[in-house]
Amino acid sequence: MNTHDDLLHWALAKGVQSNGILLQAICGRGVGIVAARPLEAGEVLLTVPAEAFRTLHTVPKHISRKLPRDISLHALLATWLALDNRSDFAPWNTMFPTLPDFEAGTPLLWPEELQDLLPKPAKDILRKQQFKFQRDWDIVSKTFPDISREKYLYSWLLVNSRSFYYTTPRMEKLPHDDRLALMPLADLFNHADSGIETSFSRQSYTFTTDRAYREGEEIHVSYGGHSNDFLLAEYGFVLAENQFDAVYLDELILPRLNKEQEDALKDKAFLGNYTLDRETPGCFRTQVALRIFCCTRKEWERFTDAEVDSERSQRRVNVLLVQLLGRFVGEIHQTLGEIEKLNVGLECQRKLLAQRWKQIETMVTQTLKRLSN
Repeated sequence: MNTHDDLLHWALAKGVQSNGILLQAICGRGVGIVAARPLEAGEVLLTVPAEAFRTLHTVPKHISRKLPRDISLHALLATWLALDNRSDFAPWNTMFPTLPDFEAGTPLLWPEELQDLLPKPAKDILRKQQFKFQRDWDIVSKTFPDISREKYLYSWLLVNSRSFYYTTPRMEKLPHDDRLALMPLADLFNHADSGIETSFSRQSYTFTTDRAYREGEEIHVSYGGHSNDFLLAEYGFVLAENQFDAVYLDELILPRLNKEQEDALKDKAFLGNYTLDRETPGCFRTQVALRIFCCTRKEWERFTDAEVDSERSQRRVNVLLVQLLGRFVGEIHQTLGEIEKLNVGLECQRKLLAQRWKQIETMVTQTLKRLSN
């Protein structure tokens, strides 16, 4: 019996019900879940009972009672994983990625020189992660001094990357992003920008096909409508095709604003969070911000309040956007050059970072082509 079979039998004994799925090694993505036979839309593939979760209600009392009541659930679950040496969870634990697996893709474990070259949205997420981890580690290390920092960091990353949103009345007091549960088998679904349907109750979590699947086809869940910057920072990968990917333009636009322009945008709740994607030459927020540079105040207010615009205003905006994006392409090339010159970290880390910047470059150049046409 191999480790895949061990996990399936162990999960069955825990009350997990699976239907029409197999575990399979997926090139470049670890273990995933594939269709064991042709599947129809609406088939329930997996039901995980709450008794099999690792969540707030199942943390052993000898752990939870030693830690402050207001500690994050993320920290609490990571502590449980770090202290757990029981054979009862061994079939599940053996399927977890290793620390070297995390090092390859997770910016939190990269050298500082590579972290500094992340796109700003990914870098902002990284800084929040660093703060959260250090906060949790400061608390846990005082209570459980025998846990090494490396072991706790590994456990913390497991919770960060493999948990599902889950809540009960008792968990409603927690911050929204701290309502978490780890679930056997379910954590082996890989991510795509669209995937199977998920639902939960206090008793269980259920995964249902969203469409028909061929035998052997990989089955995905969607972690949400996230850009590749988010996926890189939180999960350590980027998607080749991602309908939710976006390029963030705040660094191109915000430094150009004077105090009056900044106040005007703030008053209208349009300050910051400027993006472009594969389909549009800048989201509505971006279009509002650009008009403050090249339109009259009356034109800007008409557009902001009612989306009333003229072709002449749009042409001026397009000219300005072409100028900004042209400079951005130059900055991207400079960043890629810096990455190529670096000899720190792992080669796979540098390749992943360069891959993300090339995706951004592609979206920017595609937008420039559309504007030129």
